[in-house]
Amino acid sequence: MIGQRLRELREENGLIQKDIAKLLNITTSAYGYYEQEKNDIDTKTLIFLSDYYNVSTDYILGRTNISKPIEEFLKEKQIDEKLRDIIEEIDKSNQGKFNNKSVNSHTKKFLTKMLSDVCEVAGDLNDIKADALK
Repeated sequence: MIGQRLRELREENGLIQKDIAKLLNITTSAYGYYEQEKNDIDTKTLIFLSDYYNVSTDYILGRTNISKPIEEFLKEKQIDEKLRDIIEEIDKSNQGKFNNKSVNSHTKKFLTKMLSDVCEVAGDLNDIKADALK
């Protein structure tokens, strides 16, 4: 997954492996090994590329499909959109954890149902309050 994400980010930015290798001060083949997943990426390089592409390290690592750093992600969206993205992320995740334990299917269902219900009730409450202020 890491190699695929690195390749996608590089290509989305119109770069070739040589460009990134130069930024990292490594050989093109050394960088290519990251994309081919022949070598593990070190923390310093991961953080550098995360900052360079303006994505989260978790995105590069394949731990989330939300590419933007969480601070930006939360600034850009309405609360309901953020919650729906979180619901989708929980629903799609196969390796999620809750309280440092793997999330089983029952817990995932419970979390997604509860968050969906919260969104619905909050939307209703917001509509009622908005109507009362008119």
